[in-house]
Order: sequence, then C-alpha cells, then structure tokens
Amino acid sequence: MRNKRILLVNPWIEDFAAYDFWLKPVGLLYVASFLKHLGVEVQLIDLMNRHNPKLAEHTKVPKDKYYGTGKFPYTEIEKPVVLSFVPRRYKRYGMPEGLFREKLREIKDNGNVDVAFVTSTLTYWYPGYFDTIKVIKEELGVPVVLGGFFVRNQPHLATKSGAHIFAGTDLGYLPRYLNNLFGWSLPEVGIDWFLNLSPAYELYDNIGYLVLITTLGCPYNCTYCIAHRNWERMKFKPVENVMEEIERFSKMYAVKDIVFFDDAILINAQTHFKLILKEIIARNLNKEFRFHLPNGIHARLLTQEISDLMYEANFKTIKLGYETTGKLQDTTGGKVRDEDLIRAANILRLSGFAHKEVSAYIMVNLPEQQVKDVEDAIDVCTSVGIDYSLNEFTPIVGTDIWIDLINKGWLTGLEDPVILNNTVLPYWWNNMTFDQIQKLKEYARIKRREL
Repeated sequence: MRNKRILLVNPWIEDFAAYDFWLKPVGLLYVASFLKHLGVEVQLIDLMNRHNPKLAEHTKVPKDKYYGTGKFPYTEIEKPVVLSFVPRRYKRYGMPEGLFREKLREIKDNGNVDVAFVTSTLTYWYPGYFDTIKVIKEELGVPVVLGGFFVRNQPHLATKSGAHIFAGTDLGYLPRYLNNLFGWSLPEVGIDWFLNLSPAYELYDNIGYLVLITTLGCPYNCTYCIAHRNWERMKFKPVENVMEEIERFSKMYAVKDIVFFDDAILINAQTHFKLILKEIIARNLNKEFRFHLPNGIHARLLTQEISDLMYEANFKTIKLGYETTGKLQDTTGGKVRDEDLIRAANILRLSGFAHKEVSAYIMVNLPEQQVKDVEDAIDVCTSVGIDYSLNEFTPIVGTDIWIDLINKGWLTGLEDPVILNNTVLPYWWNNMTFDQIQKLKEYARIKRREL
C-alpha cells in the first residue's frame, strides 16, 4: 500500500490591506514535519510566498522593502456584502488564482493527493480561507481539513467552509483524528512535535527570510490578547535544536534575515535566549546574518546584558510591547508601564542600537482609550529616541476584553469577524472615530520628525 499523500496550503489573505511583515505559516510547517514523521508524503503550496520563483511569470511582484519584507501582489475583488459600507477597495493578496489552479492540476496529473490541509490565522481573513478551499475542491475533488487559529477561535463559522475542521493545538491527536475521519491506520506516536521536530522549510522552492519560534506560550494575561490561552504552559526548544535550524535552513536558501516570532522570548532568558545569543556570536553567525524580533518583547524583562548580546549578535529589528499610557496600563493586564518602556529604551541605546532599529507598538482604539493616551505614548517614545508603530485594536473572540465589551453592550458577540477587522472598526464602532484615528496618525508623522 502506498503512503498517504497530503497537500498543505497556506491560504489567501482577503482584506483592505496586507503587508508581508515576515509572514510564514510556521504552524503549518510543523504539521508537515509531523506528518512526514508519520510516513505521510507531503507537498506545500504557500499562496503568500512572495519569493516563489514562478510568481513573477504571472503577476507583478513588488520589490522587497527592507530585510526581506514587502508588499504582496494582489487582485482587486468584490467586497463581502457585510462590508459594503466601507469606502475602500477589497483585495485578494497572494498568488494569482490562475497559477494556483495550474499548480493544483499538476498535482492531480502526478497522482493527486488523498486530502488537503488548509491553515488559518486571523479570524477576519476567513473569506480568503473559504475561497482557497473552494478552489482546492474544484480542482482536486478531495476532502479538505481546515485548522489553525481561526478554527480554534470560531469553530462554528469554520464549518461553513465545507471543510472538515481540526480545532486542536496538540498534533499528537492528529493521527487518531485522520484515522477516525478517513479510516486510515496512521501510527500514534508520543513525540513532542515542537521540541523534537523542525518546521519543514525544505518544502519551499525559495524563501526570502527565515522565521523560527524558539518558545511556545506566554505567562502574561493581557486582556486584549489570546496568546496565554493558546497553550497550557510554556515550552522552550533546546538551544542546540534552535541553532541547527538556523544553520540548516539559512544555508539551504542563502537567506540573510532570520526572524524570531516568539510571544515571550525573554521569559527565562538566562537559560534560553541568552544562550541562543551567545551561540550566534560564538559561531560567527552575526557576521553572516541579520536577526529580528518583530513580535513585541517584554520591556520589563530586558537587561543590559541581554541588550548588549543582541547588539553584538547583529539584531536589526527590536519591537517593544508598549500598547498605551494612562490607567489602561493597569486595567489591561499591567504588563508594561511608562517607566518600563523608558528603561528598556535607555538600555538599548546604551548598547548602541539606533532609533530606527528599536520601536514600540502603540495600540489605538482600545475600549475607553482616550486620544491623549495615544499622544502621550507617542511623546514618551520620542522623548527616549525610539520609533513607534500605531496598531489599531481588534477585539478577539474569547479574550477578557471581548467578554467585557459584550457585558457592557458594546458588542453582541454575534458579529461577523470581518467587521471586527481593525480597518473596519472605526467606521461603525462607538469608540474612537475614523477622523480621530487619522489625526493621531498625522500626529505620529509629525512627532517622528523629532527622532
């Protein structure tokens, strides 16, 4: 009997805006490694890989901006009816549909697959997931399994995709799930997929950067975030395994940029991240690669020693989680206060980091947040010489803040996720208005000239 064959697909993004800020489907790549460990033959189509060598033959691909990031190619499409009130163009980002169908037909001509897996991330991107599934079904005629964050967060909506849904985070349950669903006989194994396996980057023809995760989980309980509920406890990948992944995959594709996308990489830094930094330096990888931390490190946990090591290890992007000033710093979880941000900025400056290499995430449109809170946060950043990014708030189903909004009558809990998109929210939500947010963005541009 031949091995089972599974196609893994990273789906389209359909939205008013999207940017490739080091987006890679790392979870899906771990699924691929786990399936290979079970003896399954796997193939990958990443519709969002801007560095696919065949993409330029079918569409105009924007050039990289900095460190491998850049704009996605896109096709303008019709807005979902529920978004008809938004005065913006709606787009499908990623691989053109014609090329996607061509790749699927090649797979079918070469023996087809038994099932296709589609992953998911943001809940308000689900129209892109549904359209991806529709095309797969039309071209391959095989069952589709939909998994990922959207499925875990919105399982009832996910069933409307026409796919089977896998809502778990522990891949250990996957063999039993597939065996029960399709009558297969995959072995059930006790391996820890995160600690012992690596994301299957070898499935790509080409990539422009490497994204890795060295820890799972987050111990903080921020009211606007769901990360602490995704995993029961934190896990730390062995340092030697991390280094092996860096060296193997970076050389496989000759990339120059390596990105750590951990939720809380500074937790237990003395026994984890510090050792990774020292190994990067000891192996002279700092002479060959640029490293990035785009996911908002915890300012309160940063030490001068870790900062100095990051500078020596050639880190070029460091994002600090700041979020807001004022009373909301306490009511949203107390993760960071102004003094923590100022202290971290001074530490990084003493290490030698330039202001363009360090920036803070500032949230806009948090419930009960005042315009002055955002302006004050911008002022704090400019006063200590670091850049900042304004990120508009999105209520995530299941978070403490989402539950509170329902209890207060701000939300019903039945909203279509697409209207909770941070781009859409200011057009209908009674918090900050669209004009107020635009004025804050202008204020941010003016203050940035002081840096």
